Amino acid sequence: APATIVQEQVVGPSLGAESIHAGLISFIIAFILVLVYMVFFYQGAGVAADFALLVNVLLLFGTLAAFGAVLTLPGIAGLVLTLGMAVDANVIIYERIKEELKAGKGLSKAVHDGYSNAYSAIIDGQVTTLLTGIVLFIFGSGPIQGFATTLIIGIITSILTSIFITRLVFEGRIARGKNITFENNLTRNFLKNTKVNFIDKRKVSYTVSGILIVISLVSIFTKGFTYGVDFTGGRTYVVRFDQPVTAEAVREAALDAFEGSVEVKQFGGESQMKITTSYKYEDESTDVDAEIEGMLYDALKGFFKEDLSFSDFVSTLDNPNGIISSDKVGATIANDIKRSAVISVILALLVIFGYIALRFNGWTWGLGGVVSLAHTTIIVIGFFSLFTGILPFNLDVDQTFIAAILTIIGYAINDNVVIFDRIRENLKLHPSADFKDTVNTSLNATLTRTMNTSVSTLLPMLAIAIWGGESIRGLSVALIIGIIFGTYASIMIGTPIMFDATKRAAEKKALKK
Repeated sequence: APATIVQEQVVGPSLGAESIHAGLISFIIAFILVLVYMVFFYQGAGVAADFALLVNVLLLFGTLAAFGAVLTLPGIAGLVLTLGMAVDANVIIYERIKEELKAGKGLSKAVHDGYSNAYSAIIDGQVTTLLTGIVLFIFGSGPIQGFATTLIIGIITSILTSIFITRLVFEGRIARGKNITFENNLTRNFLKNTKVNFIDKRKVSYTVSGILIVISLVSIFTKGFTYGVDFTGGRTYVVRFDQPVTAEAVREAALDAFEGSVEVKQFGGESQMKITTSYKYEDESTDVDAEIEGMLYDALKGFFKEDLSFSDFVSTLDNPNGIISSDKVGATIANDIKRSAVISVILALLVIFGYIALRFNGWTWGLGGVVSLAHTTIIVIGFFSLFTGILPFNLDVDQTFIAAILTIIGYAINDNVVIFDRIRENLKLHPSADFKDTVNTSLNATLTRTMNTSVSTLLPMLAIAIWGGESIRGLSVALIIGIIFGTYASIMIGTPIMFDATKRAAEKKALKK
């Protein structure tokens, strides 16, 4: 049985070292930002959360090492995202404890009740993300599976550390008669006692979101996307020159060589270009690989200040310049990747709809969650379509981008679940209260948690975007856009949709009677 190479990737040691260096720097900076933010906002309790976070990272790396997992750039992004999401459970618990303390309960009782009341929101939120990760792992391929592995392990370790480690720290301090601080003068009344009528503002949010979705869809269906080699099939080369060059000049030279089927982008510094060609993409033989490398050499050798031999051009072992990485994907595999990506997204949405509808005893709740997610996903995909070729970094639609979309789905549902959980709780406590008042009260009550979780996830994503290197910038931008619009959608789209649908269902039921 002959071995058929379906996907091949070569990374020169120089690029590998740069990628690892950039990834580690972004990881360390992101980690420090999250630690500082938690201490700033929650004082002593923030220190306990940071300790839990350190244990979480130790468990996460230990588990990955035990499984022999390969740490790719998307995997590093999964790790940094896990950091942001890890504090979510602690934020939910701390906000509940603060509410119990304000109600006049003693510290021991407030801690006990705070944890008890936070469990349902934590479990529902993390289970929806976990389900997305499982769908991603089963139906994704290549780097997506690595990303999903990191995400799944990260969610499990995050739940264990945030629930058990902080609880042990608190119980230990309470047993010794010591106090625990959950706020300072700056954060004490942050977003407290707000009385915003979110539901009455839904027409404005529906209009704004409608315009953004129309712009996104028009761009998707008219302009389309710049697909990575994963989706088109073909060959991509990253070429490093010994002097600054322009993409236009390199493109002109490469166009002559490859008869028009070529795309050139700056990749990293001014002396590094990413060249993608679909020339003879259906032929994956090594003869064609050698032919294309020869054509590239002939087209680009004039751009080098020092003379470069063909053998030096195709290998970076003795010379840092020339082809530093190459990527080859067959067209059949590209179609498989497209299919698995679409199936993953649809299945993730269906699974989330089913879980929420089941947990909250009503399809209207599931509808609100899924519409919110679809809204955020369309806007993020539209952003990639609209700004590809305009912004100065790579916005290709590739496997990493699909991983980002699925992570956004998993992340954004958390906000909806926490809000829905508070609405359900308030409905049980005040069954005779007006439904609109209950929804508005619940939205205002969860506002601090929503903002804190968004900020603690945005900080690491910004760190990746700035320091994580060119290879991962597109992914981090997708996640930043997803976090911003996901937070907005959970408050201004998902919850109002659930409200409208529940109200109409109740009216229809009343008419039938």
